[in-house]
Amino acid sequence: MPQPIKKRKRGEVSGPRKDQDYKATVQKIKVLEAGLSDRANLNNLVEIFEIAKGNHAGVTSAGIHALHRVYTSLLLKGDLKRQKKVESSKATVNNWLRENYNTYINFLCELLHHDEPGLQRPALNILINLLKTETENLSTLRKKHSFANDFYYRVVEAVLHNTNFSQPLQAEYVGKYLNVYDDLRYYFFKNAADILNAAVEGNSKPDSESPKKKKKSNLSASSLNTLVQNTFAVVEGIRTMPTSSSEVDEFWCGHPDPAYEAKVKAEPDAFADSSDEEEDEDTTETKQGEGRKHTLLRLSTHKKALQNCWLAFMKLPLPNDIYKKTLLIMHKRIIPHMTDPRLLMDFLTDSYNAGGAISLLALNSLFTLIIDYNLDYPDFYHKLYRLLDANVMHVKYRSRFFRLVDLFLQSSHLPASLVAAFIKRMARLSLTAPPAGTVILIAMIYNLLKRHPSCMVLIHRDAVDSADADAFDENETDPYKCGAIDSSLWELQTLADHYYPNVATLAKIFSEQFTKPSYNLEDFLDHTYITFLEKELTRKRKKDPALAFEKPSSLFPALEAVGPTDEDDETETPELQDTSAAKWSLWAF
Repeated sequence: MPQPIKKRKRGEVSGPRKDQDYKATVQKIKVLEAGLSDRANLNNLVEIFEIAKGNHAGVTSAGIHALHRVYTSLLLKGDLKRQKKVESSKATVNNWLRENYNTYINFLCELLHHDEPGLQRPALNILINLLKTETENLSTLRKKHSFANDFYYRVVEAVLHNTNFSQPLQAEYVGKYLNVYDDLRYYFFKNAADILNAAVEGNSKPDSESPKKKKKSNLSASSLNTLVQNTFAVVEGIRTMPTSSSEVDEFWCGHPDPAYEAKVKAEPDAFADSSDEEEDEDTTETKQGEGRKHTLLRLSTHKKALQNCWLAFMKLPLPNDIYKKTLLIMHKRIIPHMTDPRLLMDFLTDSYNAGGAISLLALNSLFTLIIDYNLDYPDFYHKLYRLLDANVMHVKYRSRFFRLVDLFLQSSHLPASLVAAFIKRMARLSLTAPPAGTVILIAMIYNLLKRHPSCMVLIHRDAVDSADADAFDENETDPYKCGAIDSSLWELQTLADHYYPNVATLAKIFSEQFTKPSYNLEDFLDHTYITFLEKELTRKRKKDPALAFEKPSSLFPALEAVGPTDEDDETETPELQDTSAAKWSLWAF
């Protein structure tokens, strides 16, 4: 996760002499940069680079920006192209320049790990700007739009393996680039999936747009945890996934198909319903007359890239907090943007079977797959019934859980025995639940009885004499075998005598006719001891409650009526008796 900004050390505060040295060094960098206008002074690149590697953050910043301007100019002039004739003097110079350029890029990637955010952000911005220049050169060379993904892969790898992934760096990368530009976001998902798969499997399959050679990834436990934390910090911050092809319109490295863009601007209606079918990702040119789009212009490829990234991420050993956060955002920010959400079935079923808070958080996404994507999960209600235990009344996600349970039990086609099992289970839990949980259970039971009239027999049947004589088996995990339909809701009669008046009043509604409308469950889900206490403290009272029929004269008035015993007279000395009398006199009002 992004690290907080660290305070600058006292030793780093600059004095007058240090400021003079800094200004002189920056001026020297400017002179060296100006001298590079003559190719005879190319060795100035090495000197600027050596100065930039110093300990002063300001000097380093000035050095990397100067080198950025120089290398950008060289790239645009074509001086960094690989030469076919290696023995020529020009090829020798170009190879030397490329070696120094690669060293500079590696240094920028190392600066992303720096503990000073003031160096991390400029290094990232320079790398992203160089990416645009690299893409322009590559596109000119191939005579078609070609994203410089070999270069971008190094940037993504440096970000995800960053041991000092600060909040400013995360905000800069996600907010300024990934949430704005579709090509940067798409290739981030693509490269991140390769990096994550390499961490899981030890290697990854290269393709036409990924680096050809990838080393086997043997990460330590701490490095793997860093990869998980950083990846989640980035992907969780991406909030601008496109929902239609028309939203794919922002590109950092230029539009991938200018001809198609011109056609869309000229005839927007002709391309409004263009096909978005799956195609090979190596297709980089549109086919005239067929309306086929470039890879980056198709919504399906963006969805597939996100899907592959998240699936690779879920294969890693996730810490408990990351696991929960992933489940929290899955149904709204992951499933809607996947091409085939059914691929999450194994992950969600394993999470649902894990128990505890993990199972509660997996409910929503799993139910989405069942309803919207025809996932067959026969034991869904059996597992949901087992989750309804005493522990759920005290967890952080209690309101979320009961909101989902109310949603799952809304169907009128559910068997009466199943609904009766849930009603009886809730009634039994209400006996030991805190008042804030009891009011939720009472409201849910009332709504379920209104929604499923076939279960009204539970309140019309005569109450049993004791819990032992109840037909309901609370230890049975199968809702169809627990015998709830043959039982009665005697627990609700018990709640009518609850110590908290609000609970007792609410429970008495079952002794009246069912003519009142169903409760709005949202009115009960957020109650806690604090809200109950605040409600009691702010309640307007007509008169103060009576506490005693007469005002006492001391804290222990009963001791005044009982005189000293003969035994006390024999054992206590006059001095002790005087001391005791003095102590008790302190409590007199």
